[in-house]
Amino acid sequence: MSLRNEPLDWQANTQDNYVPIYHKGNLVGFFKQEYANEVIQFLNEDEVLKKALKRACADLLKVTGKDINLVSSLIKKYIQVSERPKHGTKAIALLLKERQAELDLNDSEFTKFCDTFKISPAELNSIYAGEAFDDKLLLPLTRVLGVTKERLLEVRDGLSTQNNT
Repeated sequence: MSLRNEPLDWQANTQDNYVPIYHKGNLVGFFKQEYANEVIQFLNEDEVLKKALKRACADLLKVTGKDINLVSSLIKKYIQVSERPKHGTKAIALLLKERQAELDLNDSEFTKFCDTFKISPAELNSIYAGEAFDDKLLLPLTRVLGVTKERLLEVRDGLSTQNNT
């Protein structure tokens, strides 16, 4: 229940092994009891965040004097730029940042680490900037990231390399 005693959008009846899940009073499915509360909490938080994003975008449009009917397109724009890149140089840059965190290295140490694998600081910065890189960096990148060349090409090019053989 919310502060005003209004029912939450997402609810579960937790008396059975498989509990029914309701959205705004309509049955939408069943979950095992041990997962239901966590799923319901996540879905309700998601609803709140969506409402907050919609209000923030509407406020931004009002403040900038733009058409309030652009809320949906502004929301889509913010979601697109917030999603994790799946392909391209930006996705590889993210993998490099994650690898740096795995190795527990600061920026300077990671740059030196990459340099030992023949990725110069300038080349590393270009990748972080999202610029395309030369194929000669594929092998050094596979070594730094600990992935196969095929997997790296999949991430970079957004293709399944199995279909290209």
